[in-house]
Amino acid sequence: MTIRKAELGDYDGICQLIRAADDLHAEILPGFFRKARQGNPRTRDEVRRILESPTETILVREEGGVIAGLVHVQIYDTPPVAVMVAKRRAHIDLLVVAEAARRRGLGRTLLDGARAWARGMGAEELLLTVWAGNDLAQRFYEKQGFRRINTVLGQPL
Repeated sequence: MTIRKAELGDYDGICQLIRAADDLHAEILPGFFRKARQGNPRTRDEVRRILESPTETILVREEGGVIAGLVHVQIYDTPPVAVMVAKRRAHIDLLVVAEAARRRGLGRTLLDGARAWARGMGAEELLLTVWAGNDLAQRFYEKQGFRRINTVLGQPL
């Protein structure tokens, strides 16, 4: 199963998958996320900026001419704070697989691609956020070796 760097020509397929993720987030945390508006959930310029960035990428898996999965990865360096261990880290902003393509190893393949890209960028660690209520994603990432390193709590005022 091969993945590749996304191209601007993948825009509609990328947006279809992003919409599915956005809708899930709005369903599980409606006080934090809104349902996407009509049309594409990201502008062409937003996607272009990511694709042209030296510190971000979107990797995709295409099946039958359709984008079946994607992972958006970003690189960042620890801020110069004395108490922080200085490291280059990668952060998965989004990993999503089309519902029809799930349970066939595509998520794991995209994650492997993200790891390889991050290592190639000099990252020493890969991080991601799983929103509360996204239990399937949490179980998937735990099976892939991710462990909790932080908990963010919130309270309405």
